Amino acid sequence: MRTRKKGEFMTNYEFTQRLIDIVNNYKTLYIMGCFGAPITSGNVERYCNNYAYNRQTRRTNMIKAAADQKPPVFGFDCVCLIKGVLWGWNGNAAKTYGGAVYNSNGVPDSGANTMFKKCEGISEDFSSLMLGEMLWLQDHCGIYAGNGLAVECSPAFENRVQITAVGNLGKKSGYNTRTWKKHGRLPYITYIEAGDIDSDGKITAADARSALRMATGLEADSPVADVDGDGSITAKDAREILRKATGLE
Repeated sequence: MRTRKKGEFMTNYEFTQRLIDIVNNYKTLYIMGCFGAPITSGNVERYCNNYAYNRQTRRTNMIKAAADQKPPVFGFDCVCLIKGVLWGWNGNAAKTYGGAVYNSNGVPDSGANTMFKKCEGISEDFSSLMLGEMLWLQDHCGIYAGNGLAVECSPAFENRVQITAVGNLGKKSGYNTRTWKKHGRLPYITYIEAGDIDSDGKITAADARSALRMATGLEADSPVADVDGDGSITAKDAREILRKATGLE
């Protein structure tokens, strides 16, 4: 996969990898209106009072308990998770917003419903999902992470940034399930089709050869080559890419 140039949007693969990294490597808490700030004694009152939802005693107690923890707890809500990552969030606890820069990278500040309206290819047919698409239901959103799973930040289930099963595609053992209404491609992401390893907009025999080299350890792995979404790159992936390249699929 080619290197992203300065000023270009990140790819759907890079985007979802960053989201999954937050799930796996950072302590988070659902806080409405927070796009990645580490919760400290210096900002806890702000986040306890910025929205009526956060002013509920139960939520206020959670936010106060998260302050000044080591390692730090970062606050997000559903759409602020998306905006925070697109604004450059990198888990830097020394920065006010964890490294995110408000309203940057060509991504405006908007709510879940408004952001979704700007998506391309909006559909209720979940058989056509691409990695990194925005998943939507009224006043809530998530991101499709592949293999029937989503990353979302919600007070439901685990009350944090979490991975859930996309109910439209079926339940997954070990995951809470949410059924969404629609999905669409964010205009702030460059979407690459699975198998298009060189990111040239076409799936060719050259992509299949690259996948086979990855499967045999002759080339560094790229997640774009994992077309079956099983977490590994094998000769099966190379065959599937070749089938696409030759019009057999």
